[in-house]
Amino acid sequence: MSKISSFIYNHIYSKIMEKCIDFFYYLPVKSNKIVMLHDYGLGYGDSPKYIAEALLKERVTYDIVWLVNNMSLEIPRPIRKVYLARIRSIYELATAKVIVTTMKGRANLRKKTNQFFIYIPHGQSGAKYVEKAAKGLGLSYIEGSKWHSSVSNLFLSSSKMQTQEMRDYFWYDGEIVEYGLPRNDIFFHFTVEDVVRIRKKINIEKDDFVVFYAPTFRNESGLSVYGIDTNEIINAIQNKYHRNCKIIIRLHPNFIWYGKPDFNYSESIIDVTDYPDIQELLVVSDILITDYSSTMFDFMLMKRPIFLFTKDIEEYQKMRGLKEWFFNVPFPICKNNNELINAIINYVEQKYKAGLESFNNLYGSLEDGRATERIVERIKQEMNTI
Repeated sequence: MSKISSFIYNHIYSKIMEKCIDFFYYLPVKSNKIVMLHDYGLGYGDSPKYIAEALLKERVTYDIVWLVNNMSLEIPRPIRKVYLARIRSIYELATAKVIVTTMKGRANLRKKTNQFFIYIPHGQSGAKYVEKAAKGLGLSYIEGSKWHSSVSNLFLSSSKMQTQEMRDYFWYDGEIVEYGLPRNDIFFHFTVEDVVRIRKKINIEKDDFVVFYAPTFRNESGLSVYGIDTNEIINAIQNKYHRNCKIIIRLHPNFIWYGKPDFNYSESIIDVTDYPDIQELLVVSDILITDYSSTMFDFMLMKRPIFLFTKDIEEYQKMRGLKEWFFNVPFPICKNNNELINAIINYVEQKYKAGLESFNNLYGSLEDGRATERIVERIKQEMNTI
């Protein structure tokens, strides 16, 4: 965006948008409209994707709107794409009967009493402290999160632990339903054909052993903490499993603000950051390497190996805070590449799965593959209310 365009948008257009929020409040709600807001409009994925596609399969006559920041984003019809940072998106939000969001923060909306606002977290309960329990939250984030909770009618939870955290930390005293997360249903229902299709999209052969590296972000500029030794990992996997190994790497969306670590991408080390649906990437992976991301608890549902590369664990503990139970997860916590390679070499499936079962007694997962079915029925009920 040029300096002139930026000035016009920030000082003129955005002011008009603010006025439209109040003006559009007086427009009638359209009883058949659902608006989906996910990941700042960056992608088509997460729980809203699975809800939208379930509704389409039922051939309901709903007008489903997906807010995007790039109109070239591929989204199946008849879902309508609307640019997020435009007056049109304010109109769509103001006239929607149901709004589904994975974003915790303020939206361009003055909510009406006959609108139904659903929050679905973009992950399960994780190792990091969140919301009011987190360290160093800015005032603007806190105010936005409080606004979000004040307008929400329904929160979805995937575990007993997550339900308790929502009560304790999210400035929210409304309804919480323990449906599970629609994004996780795929782990219970994927087919061999699904795996082949997804692998083909990212140039992975059906017999390749896939290591998925998916780190979270840090609020600092240093990138050395992400430096896994990809060559040694490939060698360790090929020696242990006697299969060709490829590593896929997906960086957190917030890297667009905090800087992006550099990897020597090749045919064996593949950048999948722009792949819209991380759950599909998890399905086709044999091993997950992460750090403090709740992605580990999604992957755990398939009982596949997980390794944590936590080179900066002491610093991260001071910066963000880690829950006490994190240090009892059944996944090897590796502070350097030597520990990571040794953990991969010495992995024993039977011992690992026993640890998973024991840990889940604490975690209390409620995932069973039927979350989408449950929330779709609830949405249909709300669409029929006046």
